[in-house]
Amino acid sequence: MEFSMKKNSKMTVHKVNEIIIEEGKTYSEMFKIISGSVAMYLNYGKENEYLIGVAGEHKCFGEVSLLSGKPSPYTVVANDNVMLMHISSDEFEGFIEHNANNAVDIMKNMAKNINMLSMNIQLIADEFSEILNKNDNEGVNKELTENLYKRILQYRMKAVSGISDFKIEI
Repeated sequence: MEFSMKKNSKMTVHKVNEIIIEEGKTYSEMFKIISGSVAMYLNYGKENEYLIGVAGEHKCFGEVSLLSGKPSPYTVVANDNVMLMHISSDEFEGFIEHNANNAVDIMKNMAKNINMLSMNIQLIADEFSEILNKNDNEGVNKELTENLYKRILQYRMKAVSGISDFKIEI
């Protein structure tokens, strides 16, 4: 079954460029796109704005904040007029049970997010190392540099090991 909806599911319509989820805010619901599409950004509206991707009909977003209780890592904006179904934390388990395709999409999104974070940490570590190596002749403490580089890489390992904190009960 591709699409299942309770009679009392909350539905909303958002106009083009309307912000649906703001980066840094916590949400107790996720969304399924009924019609239209949304764009997901890091640093939306800022100089270093970055488009993560676009999601269309039958796709879900907002699961990171819903499942973790942490602030959203991205901003979601209506790409065109979009109709959304809201899925609260209380409805989530039933939603997953009746929408297996969305469950797989959610897992793929989470894996993509973890990989992106891991790559970003590696890029930061490499850039940090490159900057410090350029300054090597200027009296930069090499041991301190190597220790800082290793500590940055540890964040990458902590991000990946954090996956094991999730408990799945069947």
